[in-house]
Amino acid sequence: MKKKAVTVQFPTPLPAEIPCPICEGNKCKVCEKSGKIKLVVDAKVPIQKALIVKYVANNISSISSDLSKHYGLVPEIETMEVFEHPENRTYEIIKVSSLGGVVYIASRVDDVEGIRTFTTLKDLNRFKEGWYA
Repeated sequence: MKKKAVTVQFPTPLPAEIPCPICEGNKCKVCEKSGKIKLVVDAKVPIQKALIVKYVANNISSISSDLSKHYGLVPEIETMEVFEHPENRTYEIIKVSSLGGVVYIASRVDDVEGIRTFTTLKDLNRFKEGWYA
C-alpha cells in the first residue's frame, strides 16, 4: 500500500505577490522582468518525515525548551550513568527533571529487578555506596 505524501500548508494570505526568489527583485525571465512573482495557490510543500525525526533528535534540548514555553511542562530525561553496585549489580541511573523537581531512577541492567526511585541526590548516593540493599 502506498502512503500518501504529507504536506504542510504555510499560513499565507492569497493571492500574494512576493519578490522573485531567483533574481531577488532584479528582473529576470522567471518573473517576466517584473521582479515579483504572483502566488495564486496555497503554499504547500511535501515533508520528509525522516528529516524531521533527524532534526528533532539533533535538537531535542532546544525543542523541549520551546515545547515547555509554548505548550506547558515537558520533562527532561537523561541517563546519568551506569555503575557497578557494591553487591556486584549493574544499574543504570536515569534522571527525570522538570520544573516540579527531580527524580532519579535506578534500573538494574544485568538482571530483572524492580526499579528504585530517589527524590534526592543524597539518597541516590547512599544507594550507590551500598547503604540501601
